[in-house]
Amino acid sequence: MYNEYNKIFWGIFIATFNIKLGAIKILPTFIGYIIILNGLSSLYKKTHIEPFNKSKTFAIIIIIITALSEFMEFSSIESNNLFLFNEIWIVFSSVIELLIFYNFFDGSIEYFNNNNICDLACETIKKLRFYIIVSVINIIFLNFALIFNITFLNIIIPIILIILRIYLIMLIYRFKNTSVEEIETK
Repeated sequence: MYNEYNKIFWGIFIATFNIKLGAIKILPTFIGYIIILNGLSSLYKKTHIEPFNKSKTFAIIIIIITALSEFMEFSSIESNNLFLFNEIWIVFSSVIELLIFYNFFDGSIEYFNNNNICDLACETIKKLRFYIIVSVINIIFLNFALIFNITFLNIIIPIILIILRIYLIMLIYRFKNTSVEEIETK
């Protein structure tokens, strides 16, 4: 399980912190989501836990969304002409990301319960609730910012998003360490 969680860890890292060389992104966002998909696929193959499979489906959708976004950005398609489309696109991708990680955590909780790691399962349930609440609040703020062009929210939303991603990275790092401890005790 260490390798699977490690892939998801690095996928989130790459999806959050894009590496650019001048105007060209070396590791665009969709590459991070492809790595996440790879980790989710491996988790599903090893465990056959259905929420991991659902998470894979949403990961495929977000890969397509982010790849199209990168293509539009790279080909310099004028985003002013697609303003309403871009607003819907941003909100839709935020909801899809929430669904990816909800199902991922749901599958992880089921895995931990099946393997008698109940402390981590209970802790993950609490952290999942926090993640869902903050993500939904961020999506609501995003809608208000896009509809009413509220400058303050345009500053807060990316900060909340980065904090959520770091929160995810820390949780998955914990899952990786639990997998290593599990291997060492067997």
